[in-house]
Amino acid sequence: MQLRKRVVITALLIAIAGGGSAQGLPSGVGAREVNVYARLLAMTDTRRLDTVLVDRALASNWPPLRAAATLAIGQIGPEQGMAGAPRLRALLRDRDVTVAANAAYALGLLRDTAAVSDLSAALAQNHELAREAAWALGEIGAPARNAITTGLGRSHDHDTAIQLLLAAAKLRPLPLTDIKPYLRERHPSVVWAASYAIARTRAPGGVRELIDLEVSNALWTRPQNSDRAAAKATPYTDAQSGNQLSRAEIARALAKSAAGDSLGQPAFAVLSRLVGDADPHVRINAVRSLGTYGPLAKQALVYATRDSDPNVRIAAAQSFGTVLSTSATEFPSLWAADTSIAYRSSLLASATRAGLRPPELRAWATSSDWRLRAAVAAAAGDTIDRGFAISRAAPFVLDPDPRVRESAYASLAPPATMPLEDSVHTLLLGGLHDPDFYVRATVIGALADRPSSSDLAAVLTSYTQAGRDSANDARLAAIQYVVTLWKKDSSAFNANRRAQLSRTPVPADPLERAAGKTLPVWSAWGNAPSTPRPLGWYEGVVREIVMPALRGKSVNATINTVRGPIRLELFGVDAPITVWNFLSLARSGYYRNTRFHRVVPNFVAQDGDPRDDGNGGPGYAIRDEMNRNRYERGAVGMALSGPDTGGSQYFITHSPQPHLDGHYTVFGRVIRGYDVLDKLVQGDLITRIDSK
Repeated sequence: MQLRKRVVITALLIAIAGGGSAQGLPSGVGAREVNVYARLLAMTDTRRLDTVLVDRALASNWPPLRAAATLAIGQIGPEQGMAGAPRLRALLRDRDVTVAANAAYALGLLRDTAAVSDLSAALAQNHELAREAAWALGEIGAPARNAITTGLGRSHDHDTAIQLLLAAAKLRPLPLTDIKPYLRERHPSVVWAASYAIARTRAPGGVRELIDLEVSNALWTRPQNSDRAAAKATPYTDAQSGNQLSRAEIARALAKSAAGDSLGQPAFAVLSRLVGDADPHVRINAVRSLGTYGPLAKQALVYATRDSDPNVRIAAAQSFGTVLSTSATEFPSLWAADTSIAYRSSLLASATRAGLRPPELRAWATSSDWRLRAAVAAAAGDTIDRGFAISRAAPFVLDPDPRVRESAYASLAPPATMPLEDSVHTLLLGGLHDPDFYVRATVIGALADRPSSSDLAAVLTSYTQAGRDSANDARLAAIQYVVTLWKKDSSAFNANRRAQLSRTPVPADPLERAAGKTLPVWSAWGNAPSTPRPLGWYEGVVREIVMPALRGKSVNATINTVRGPIRLELFGVDAPITVWNFLSLARSGYYRNTRFHRVVPNFVAQDGDPRDDGNGGPGYAIRDEMNRNRYERGAVGMALSGPDTGGSQYFITHSPQPHLDGHYTVFGRVIRGYDVLDKLVQGDLITRIDSK
């Protein structure tokens, strides 16, 4: 499941932070170091490599500056950063382990295939460096296959073994022969990583081993004291045991598509046990996999709707789509099992997908609560009965609430594998003139599934209208439409159309320029330089965010929810601009009375949209700040809809999500309130976020 904001927000400049006294500097660090550090932030913020600046920082005697310069090369991205790859390969042998580990991680961000042999050699070095080298090999992928499988055949510390297994999970085909021996490891975290590698791909060849692992009861024994201490220090297992994580991965892996007919019966038996597991995360995964077994799973899913954990009940409601039949009589009792909107909207969508037409559809369609009307529109789109979907969703394109209209247009568009009905096409063309730019962006995105020269003029007219928007969503969607159509059929662009496009002004927004520069007539957009903020702004971030963190005084924040407080530690050194942005929004009251608009059980809880439908943002975007922190349980990350599109939406992970590592900025972690995090359901209110 991809973690993303539903739409892109515009990249306007953030106002310079005002007020606040400068923080004291570490001993031996003066204005020169602050200036160079600030210039490194500006360099990564504009994505323009300055080799002279990097060399100056690397020549410093201050270790944090050298470490920051090393990481910055990778953070710039492959387009500019590859010019610094030779420096990074040399820095793998640096005397400072932090610098060397940053170099390995940065090479992974650049996906530098020339570094495979150097990274392979680094697997035998200090465990911190080896861990990052293993991760980098996974990012490089197929060219590093031999290095990864060879590494798995050798003895490593637990951290490195885990990262090698997670790297192997990215290879296709999955190297099962090299992964399976790790299922018999004594260390729970290593067993989890091997289980994850199989479950992530739902590799049929690993199903038997996972069934045997669960049946053996090895995952139900308590680790010895030494094992518990090691697990606590190992990534991905803090605050949750490796055995529980492994059971959750087994539950995820045993879907019918992986088990097939030959192993379907024993896999179903395992899932039937795990749906009663003591850990709700295991139960959630078991419920989802049970849903793939169709009517056979009905009894277990009905049982799960009475679970004490609300997110288990929601997962069950989401899974009934292939379990219920049109003659099912259970719907009223299932509806009564939970009164929350999150549960009932999920159940309504599942019932509609199963072919049921419960009376609640009609009742919710006339509700004064926009969330219920939007849920009906969304449920209509969650069915292959196109006649029903169109008749149910079409009226909502006239709804007074743009959030409902957006849901309706999204539901009207059929899957890309199905033909677009003339009536729906006409409705979508009408939506190009909607007053809400989020709605227009959704409409253009739906049309982009089937780009056509006959729609090009209407999309370009919508692009002109979007020039007056306060955010870039509709403009960016229109640019992406044009690029998609060009790739499909460049002959659709005659000489007059190409001339018209060539006269399009170069957008001020770097995201729009990046999206359009692949089009030949817009190739010059790639030459437009990004405008950095004033250097004094970056120096302020260094003094107020970075320096206190380097002195061990990281800023903390508390998310006050209706279910209790969640305390965060923010990573001021690793993601200073992201932390500054989050704190600025929090202190301005931006998050006051917002809701967790997206909660995916055993995945993430997401907030930061005052619009409450997943579309909203602050009206600007910030750059990504990829860093070596991992998406363990309780990690805090920026929601994105593409590179460098972060704004106000953030998410907190319920469980380890290694596939997010290096792809979304990690800028904090939960230090208290895990019980509150696990209780959150979609729609829960945040009263405010405090920081100090």
